[in-house]
Amino acid sequence: MRLKSSISVAILSIFLVGSLLLSLNTVNRRKSLNEERMFVTENDINLNYNYFQEYNTDESKVIKYLCSQNIILNKLPPMDSIPLKESSKTLKPGEIPSYVFQYAPLVHLYTEETYLPYNIEDYVKHFSLKDRKNNTYVDSLTLNQLSRITDRTSSDLFLTTKDFIEDGDDPDWLTGIKNIPDLSTGKIKDAPATLIVVDKGNGWVDAYWFYFYSFNLGPFVMGVGPYGNHYGDWEHSLTRFYQGIPVYIWMSAHGGGNAYHYEALEKFDGDNARPLIFSSRGTHANYAQIGRHSHDLPWGILSDFTDKGSLWDPAENYFGYTWDGKNITIIDSKSKNKVDYRELKINKDWLLFKGKWGDDKLPDWDPRQKWSIFEWKYIEGPTGPLTKNLQRLKLCQTKKWFHLWGNPCPAKNFLNDINQGQRDYGYGRCGNLFKWVKWRALRTILNYLTWNGGICLFMDRVFG
Repeated sequence: MRLKSSISVAILSIFLVGSLLLSLNTVNRRKSLNEERMFVTENDINLNYNYFQEYNTDESKVIKYLCSQNIILNKLPPMDSIPLKESSKTLKPGEIPSYVFQYAPLVHLYTEETYLPYNIEDYVKHFSLKDRKNNTYVDSLTLNQLSRITDRTSSDLFLTTKDFIEDGDDPDWLTGIKNIPDLSTGKIKDAPATLIVVDKGNGWVDAYWFYFYSFNLGPFVMGVGPYGNHYGDWEHSLTRFYQGIPVYIWMSAHGGGNAYHYEALEKFDGDNARPLIFSSRGTHANYAQIGRHSHDLPWGILSDFTDKGSLWDPAENYFGYTWDGKNITIIDSKSKNKVDYRELKINKDWLLFKGKWGDDKLPDWDPRQKWSIFEWKYIEGPTGPLTKNLQRLKLCQTKKWFHLWGNPCPAKNFLNDINQGQRDYGYGRCGNLFKWVKWRALRTILNYLTWNGGICLFMDRVFG
């Protein structure tokens, strides 16, 4: 009987929330259409194709238009599929324009972060290269040696640590304990980021900033864990430009991520062109705000935490490349500016390695391995930068399993109210109800109808 009552309440809740959303959507759509007409008239922006093809456009108007909720994307030249035709190219091989650095994100590391950014050149020296059957291909590894292993079979290879470390005294190469950003510049001397710029054609340019950590400390689930630990951790962010103007930013988190309009993000006080990204404790998942962030599961069962710890400026120390879908080109000397030009010292083909940047998942019979219903304690390491779907036209790297319909990562126009726990409710209109509804009694009813926001999170995950 209780089960039937629970099911009835759930169905009624979904019906009521759906009806409310439908009415809100209708109102917002009418308002959107009216605002669209007003916007174009009042701001006198010429929406013809040639206006956006020029480089001397009024930047403030273009930004305002591109970041408005009423943007008509089909008025802009489309991005092209890679490889590009010569006629649609914006950049030359190796050319990285200055605006990529002007608008480069800054990363707040977590205050009590144990595993800080690290240098990939030194990292690989602590590993041998093995396959799933534990056959050794290279015993003492270097980045240049890794660059020679670029064929298809490399996807079955793992960087395997020479001394597997479990719950002991972590060595400096694992923690990166000395890699604290300089207080004045934000530079980390011994932890270069990796920058890969991809021309998407017709004035669109994607700048991918990759951040490497030696170890990923998985989350605790309801106080138990950590689960999902692995050696090697590649995180990244994408800044998408149109004619040199930043339009969108996407940031990775747990195989997925979140996208925002550039204007929606918090900026650095000392330079309001530089957006802020917040790296979470242990997992290094990237978020746009400080606080607690539920992911994959509702009600805060699985959460990341961010704060305003040390501020890292990846643009102060990086390896720079361009990629056209087939060829990697080292950044040219004119684009490198003041940063050390070290790319010539290492073979760029390390990017072509398709294998894992950490050990294989420990077998279930291994006494060091632990299991929970959510994840194993030790899982396999990640793949490298060129496996992250850099040719994508959509903002998100990939769809997660629960995104069945709709846009899996729509660009958000605002940040959530951190005082109202919005992250537990999702980011769609259902979750936004908790922001719009101010009356406490009505919020209590809404909270009950959505099962403490769980239904909203479910709708957000499935429908985008």
